[in-house]
Amino acid sequence: MSLKRIKPQPSLAQIVADQIREAIMTGTLPLGENISEDRLVTQFGVSRSPIRDAMAMLSNEGLVVVRPKRGSFVFETSLEDISQICDYRQLLEGQAARAALRFAPEDYLSDMKQILADMDAAMAEGQHQAYSLLDNDFHRVAFDRCGNSYLRDAYARVSGRISALRSNVTAPYSERRAESLVEHHMIYGHLCDRSMELFDAALEVHIQRTKQVYSAALAEGYLG
Repeated sequence: MSLKRIKPQPSLAQIVADQIREAIMTGTLPLGENISEDRLVTQFGVSRSPIRDAMAMLSNEGLVVVRPKRGSFVFETSLEDISQICDYRQLLEGQAARAALRFAPEDYLSDMKQILADMDAAMAEGQHQAYSLLDNDFHRVAFDRCGNSYLRDAYARVSGRISALRSNVTAPYSERRAESLVEHHMIYGHLCDRSMELFDAALEVHIQRTKQVYSAALAEGYLG
């Protein structure tokens, strides 16, 4: 009789953390939102222990703030936090793109091309949440293909917060999507041409403009 190896199953805490993480990253749970432990116990049908373990995981990722005697809340942001995240992104993404072009250029550019095609389709069909998730994929693919675990780990420290910020800005600033799509195509084109100075300039414009949009959203109360 042929037996198959049993794959390790995720813990209840991991399952809960994965679902809450997705809700934060997609904007279903907005920034600053109270995450009710009682409600989660009812919704997931589990005890409080895995809920609390999940909150601890998400707290370590910077997505949740656990306040003693008050509960757990989706993270909030500030002008200083936004500025630091965007500068961090610019530094990391520039290096990850170069590493991916050295390590797996064909796979990297092929992945980007497919993601851009999907972004075009999502934009045309008005699928705003799908577009936002694809935007995440576009920027993450360099780290997936860079062949450097330290770069991937460095990006993972802020990727969830970046996704949540992006999702929370999408609704009030819908015109930014069309502008950003053009910028994504420019970034891809410069990488295909190996025009790294133009790539750096396009990436800087893209990320710094995002900083301006985030700052405006924060001032207008969209980011917690």
